[in-house]
Amino acid sequence: MVGSSTTGNRTMASQQRDNDSETDATGPSQRTTSRHTTGRPSTWRQIVLKVSLATLVTLVSAEGMLRVYVALRGWTPNCYAAQLHLFRPEPIAGYDLRPGFRLRSGVYSVSINSLGLRGPEVNRTKPSGVRRIAIVGESSAFGYLVSDGEEAARRLEKILAAEEHPIEVINAAVPGYNLFQSIERFREVVAPLKPDIVVAYLGWNDLPYVVSNDPGAENHRRRNSAPGWERWMGHSALYGFTVYRLWGGPVRMVPADFAGGEPTTAGIRQFHDNLATLAKQVQRAGATLVVCAQATAARPDVSPALRSALGSDAAKQADAIRLGEWLHRTLADFAAERHLTFVDAYTQIPPTTEMLADYVHLTTAGEERLAQLWADALDADVSDVSESNLGYDTRSVDDRLHEAGREATISDTVQGH
Repeated sequence: MVGSSTTGNRTMASQQRDNDSETDATGPSQRTTSRHTTGRPSTWRQIVLKVSLATLVTLVSAEGMLRVYVALRGWTPNCYAAQLHLFRPEPIAGYDLRPGFRLRSGVYSVSINSLGLRGPEVNRTKPSGVRRIAIVGESSAFGYLVSDGEEAARRLEKILAAEEHPIEVINAAVPGYNLFQSIERFREVVAPLKPDIVVAYLGWNDLPYVVSNDPGAENHRRRNSAPGWERWMGHSALYGFTVYRLWGGPVRMVPADFAGGEPTTAGIRQFHDNLATLAKQVQRAGATLVVCAQATAARPDVSPALRSALGSDAAKQADAIRLGEWLHRTLADFAAERHLTFVDAYTQIPPTTEMLADYVHLTTAGEERLAQLWADALDADVSDVSESNLGYDTRSVDDRLHEAGREATISDTVQGH
């Protein structure tokens, strides 16, 4: 019994030692694993925080360096994505020009005054003895591809001022606008400034609804600006450089793409109605409307260098040319029917790369040519003197043309007899 008990005790002791040995072998590993498992979430949070901080520091540094570079070049931080700040949301047209906007880049300089018009500041009250000429239209009237002072509106003002005419030329054009939006802009912004003459240089952006069976649709009446988050991001020079310079982001300053096909009955009617509405609004404001057909590459004699700008193949190019000819005829007929002054930039400015940078936007030389065409057409009107109104004849161009025609008829009758 004693031997058996002793043997059992030895066996139990041996088992205990084995158990202790196993515990010593496995215990540290298990404790280490436990510690690692407990500390893993904290480690990952630290890694994410460090990466986030490093990324933020890198972005801020890149933004700072880019802004320094831009400033040293004399540019504004919005130079890479100017369109995000040029436009602001507007409830009816979708967007308009942001008052006080400034752009300086290696290519362009653009200034929008406090009234939301391109060019120098304009008094809300028209100065005594000054004639005001307002230009309404889209990007081609705005002077999309030229800097301040080189657009046709400013050149026209300089030409007429050199001829000692007290003149103010208001550039009320907005890139991307069609007649729907231009009518609203005239009513709300231009008419209160009391223009004497309104030059309508437009039409190309109206073609998408002219060829549509639903020309009154909402997408034709308004075009939205960039979403709010992107306008906010646009304050970053780095965002503009990355998205618009490196990645070639969407450009919203350009006019709406022209559509192929033929003008529809509904589209033609809508275009005529819009022209008539603009004419009525101008007349109601006490001004005279001057219609100008746009200079475009959509002509049969377009230079080979510009033909590709009309479309990727011969069929699309032919469609664009037909639409260009239709637009020219329609504007000319509208002006003739209403006895309005018509300026034919479509035929007077050749479709070459010297005059056009693309299918509708003028070069510096083209802007100069357009300004001279306007000046030639308006010179007699702005210089017509009447003692009854501070040296100016307050009658409209239509009245004076009618008067001149009546006097010529009378003279011919007298000479005939």
